[in-house]
Amino acid sequence: MFFSLATLLTGVTAQRYVITGTVKNGQTGSAVEFASVTLLRQDSTIVGGIQTDETGSFKVKAKTAGNFILRTSYMGFTTLYKNVQLTAQRDSVNVGALSLQSDDKILGTAVVSATLARVEQKEDTTMYNAAAYRVPDGSTLEALIKQLPGVEVSDDGTIKWNGKEVKEFLINGKDFFKGDTEVAMKNLPTELVNKIKAYDKKSDYTEMTGIDDGEETTVLDISTKRELNESWVTNVDLAYGTKDRYAGRFFATRFTDRSRITAYGSANNTGNQGFGGPRGFGGGGSGLRATKNAGLDFSWENGKSKKENGRLELGGNIRYSHSGSDNVSTSSSETFLTTGSTSSFSNSWSKSKSGSTNVNGGFRVQWSPDTLTKITFRPSFSYSESDSRSTNMSGTFNDDPYAIEGMYSPLDSIFAATINPQLEAIAVNRNNRLSMSDSRSSSFDASLNIMRRLNNKGRNVSLQANGGYSQSKSHSYSLSEIKYFSTERQNSFLNQYSYNPSKNHNYSIRLGYVEPLGKQWFGEAGYKFSYRYSDSDRSRYNLDSLASGKFGDEYDAWGSWETAYALFGTLPTDRELMEKVRDDYNSQYATYKYFNHTANIGVRYNTETIRFNAGVDFNPERTEMSYMRPGQHIDTLITRTVFKVSPQIRMRYRFSKTTQLDIRYRGSSSQPSMTDLLAVVDDSDPLNVSMGNPGLKPSWTNNLRIFYNSYNPDKQQGMMAGLNFSQVSNSISSRMVYDQSTGARYTRPENISGNWNSNANFMFNTGLGYQKLFTISTFTRLSYNNQVGYVSNYNSGNSSTGNLSELLDGTYDGYNRLFNSISSTKNTTRTLGVGENLNLAYRASWFDIGVFGSLDYQHARATAQDRANMDTWNFAYGANANFNFDWGMSISTDIRMNSRRGYSDASMNTNEFLWNAQIAQSFLKGRAATISLQFYDILHKQSNVSRTISATMRRDSWNNAINSYIMLHFIYKLNIFGGKSQSSTSGKGQGRREGGNGSMRAMPMMRSMGGGHGGF
Repeated sequence: MFFSLATLLTGVTAQRYVITGTVKNGQTGSAVEFASVTLLRQDSTIVGGIQTDETGSFKVKAKTAGNFILRTSYMGFTTLYKNVQLTAQRDSVNVGALSLQSDDKILGTAVVSATLARVEQKEDTTMYNAAAYRVPDGSTLEALIKQLPGVEVSDDGTIKWNGKEVKEFLINGKDFFKGDTEVAMKNLPTELVNKIKAYDKKSDYTEMTGIDDGEETTVLDISTKRELNESWVTNVDLAYGTKDRYAGRFFATRFTDRSRITAYGSANNTGNQGFGGPRGFGGGGSGLRATKNAGLDFSWENGKSKKENGRLELGGNIRYSHSGSDNVSTSSSETFLTTGSTSSFSNSWSKSKSGSTNVNGGFRVQWSPDTLTKITFRPSFSYSESDSRSTNMSGTFNDDPYAIEGMYSPLDSIFAATINPQLEAIAVNRNNRLSMSDSRSSSFDASLNIMRRLNNKGRNVSLQANGGYSQSKSHSYSLSEIKYFSTERQNSFLNQYSYNPSKNHNYSIRLGYVEPLGKQWFGEAGYKFSYRYSDSDRSRYNLDSLASGKFGDEYDAWGSWETAYALFGTLPTDRELMEKVRDDYNSQYATYKYFNHTANIGVRYNTETIRFNAGVDFNPERTEMSYMRPGQHIDTLITRTVFKVSPQIRMRYRFSKTTQLDIRYRGSSSQPSMTDLLAVVDDSDPLNVSMGNPGLKPSWTNNLRIFYNSYNPDKQQGMMAGLNFSQVSNSISSRMVYDQSTGARYTRPENISGNWNSNANFMFNTGLGYQKLFTISTFTRLSYNNQVGYVSNYNSGNSSTGNLSELLDGTYDGYNRLFNSISSTKNTTRTLGVGENLNLAYRASWFDIGVFGSLDYQHARATAQDRANMDTWNFAYGANANFNFDWGMSISTDIRMNSRRGYSDASMNTNEFLWNAQIAQSFLKGRAATISLQFYDILHKQSNVSRTISATMRRDSWNNAINSYIMLHFIYKLNIFGGKSQSSTSGKGQGRREGGNGSMRAMPMMRSMGGGHGGF
């Protein structure tokens, strides 16, 4: 089979004759992107064509020799014709720079009657044209990102493109606050953005060597407007609103062809809500949050090309952040069981306050001492500290408390002085808990990559080295008072303290070699050794023990909720006394040493049409753990040796420059953690007891991804389709035994097979009409999850195993007897998800209007628990509009209906009619200043509810947030070009966003047109 595939691959040959060149603006000398270059025969029949890239470059191919005409055209410029001759002796011609001259008849109107494509596709890169999307004045990148087809932004700020999480932002291909997507989302003004490119970025090692190590990162790469080169762009945004909401933001950046420097600072207590277009305006998220951020990012290169010796690139960033939050949440959940009651139900309420401070930075140095050698060095550091305090009240029931007539708040009722008799009959326990914690951590990491090409045919050798050190420590306190309703078990009071220090260091080194095998084939081989050391301790103390025995007279206050509350967060000054109340049963001391060897071999085949690589990793691994748990009489040294094999295959077939199919497969194994393999028990929380399982086996995961994309530039029509499949054998699942009389949950990790999931997505967008003033886009999602887990419960009244106390004697063997004596049922929950986003928009020169609708449906069915069967619907529909007037005023509004159906709590099945609006007026010379009034959730209808579901449970939750308020913004922008200050050019067109959404300005003339009004 492999030989047949090789024959097929080598049978694909490229066209022989090639014409290359560049297209430039005849007036400014700048590159012209998206110019149409068409190769014609002498009789004007078309041979082929292409669009220029960002540098204005093009490559057109022909199958035969002959005399041809090269036609170059772009809107707003006179079409250029050039004769070209290709012969057998001269099969490659470089026509040099083709200069396009402006067509005054067209440019005199300032607006061209055509729209810019919203989405384009080049090979494996999806490109979004920022000028095709209109956002309210003062918007940052987040408002633009939320409108992009195929991109999803969740309430917690997670960004996904085609279902894959976006980990980084780049600016013009360079790192931008590497690893922190929030900086770009919350601070980068949309005025700077020309295009947004979405793609999977290869690792430094892969880019240097060509060896695919599988470590790709999904990124959004921001291309800035070329006319802003050699200029400072600054922006200040100050705002205050109702309900004491405030926001302030400063942003300054300077771009040149060789460098970029960016500084920002911001502070707000709004959760940084933003206008989100068809996806909604974006909620404030869960909880009330105040943040302060500042940072500096830079990149620089010495101006030498990649073909010159001594090329040097520098880059890096440093950032500071501080946040404080005040959260309130409620939840109702159902855990699926097998015997006795059909399910366990719980309700909880929590309130918490937390704060965190972070300082981190990273730097990058890339040096090419000659054209054959490349050296990359990346150091980074971080420091963080955090603290939190929370109160939690919860209740557990053997039946659905909402089934009781008139029962709207089971939690309030169970904590009342007089409990509803019907509720008390099904109540299992109630828990009042107070907790507090603080932590500190720091780390330093560095990586070094060296690659040397040994010839021009693809032979190269590489070296990669990594190292790091980190340390952390945390303190936590908790008070817990548990009352049991359906058992004679004595109520519990716990006053606990724990201290967790850890230290870690690691290093690795990798050697790689690539050998050309002839005719586009390459062989790859590599070896990597890595070592990791971890020292992790956990010391726990039962402070309530101070109130008993000989310490009782002096420390009686530590033994009850009422008196211990006043001492919460403090410790006795007598450290020797602390040792006497150490919880040795649940304290542990462990050191880990990991020795990992990886040898990989593979083959690679590359042509312009097909890219294929296949390889396998051989991974012998040894782990040593020194583990001590005095209370369970464990003091041991454990060694584990495993051998893992991981195959991977990838093939990409290019039908054309804008159409391709990408298929990837990777198999991998993973080992259970060493602590999961120990015969130990953790019963520090009497309602949640966990234990290890020495019989755990390694798991195996298969991942398959198929992705197809196509783009037609003439029709402004794009399509993407993707299929992902993941299957896990021997996955590790928590088997739970539920004690119906106390509400305690006993869990043990066990292997289980049958877990798999798949998802498919399809995106299609196209312009409509001759001038493409209408656009329609659809994004469809399908998912299917097959989740397998164990469900069981213990009912002492119905069980033949006897009383629970007879089984549990405080030892691991006792807990093991509990699991072995109770049969568990394998429950499979199959969940089908269907999602659809549909948008229709009309864009004219001074306004745009759109209508949209979305649907998310979940259909879940369980094999062992009928109560797990459910159908939930989340759907929305609405409209949005933006108006820009010549006198500098803009109006934006968004109206939508959000609806939920199928939630067990009737209060969560809601209709939310949301209306947001903004009015802005720009003034001063060049409209440098803008006053903007923003109205969020005008009708006070937005809530914050969510649902999660798995094979063993479902949960509905609500979180607090301030969603309805008004903000008044003052925005001032200052652009400095070549030492002269300006914010936008004069003229009739400056009241419109550059490039327009209904009309497109001639892009190469942007230097003379400046930015649109309001900018940010």
